Amino acid sequence: MPKRNKFIAAALLLGLCAGVQALRVPSGAREAVLTLPDGAAVRVELALTPEAQAKGLMFRTSLPPGRGMLFVFGSGGVKSFWMKNTLIDLDMVFLDADLKVLRVFHRVPRSRPDQPEDEVARAVAPASLVLELPAGSARAHRVRPGSKIRISFPRYF
Repeated sequence: MPKRNKFIAAALLLGLCAGVQALRVPSGAREAVLTLPDGAAVRVELALTPEAQAKGLMFRTSLPPGRGMLFVFGSGGVKSFWMKNTLIDLDMVFLDADLKVLRVFHRVPRSRPDQPEDEVARAVAPASLVLELPAGSARAHRVRPGSKIRISFPRYF
């Protein structure tokens, strides 16, 4: 392989690796603070394991303003969220590994106990992370595709 082609191949490989690098979460972190596009701070629980991600916000009856849940996946790809047993309306923000907003689902409706499974709301899109907020929060804080969110991991909560 000519030297120029090797260089191009190496650059492409580095670019691909950088694009799929997962968010680094400090060991032991259970929460983080996100700064939304308008500067508002949101304290989020971290869903880091498959078990925590499967449970998410199920069975909770409220999610106060300024709170949320951030699902951190090991890699990008299509993520599917299903509102079964989720008792609160949510905004779902699908993010890339750099916390850039890819897609926002506004006011995803909660499920009802008697609701047939095929009628339960779903949100599906590519993402490395997914942020769930109380319904209406995304619009209120100007969260839209292309905007960036910042994250910090304060030592003590």
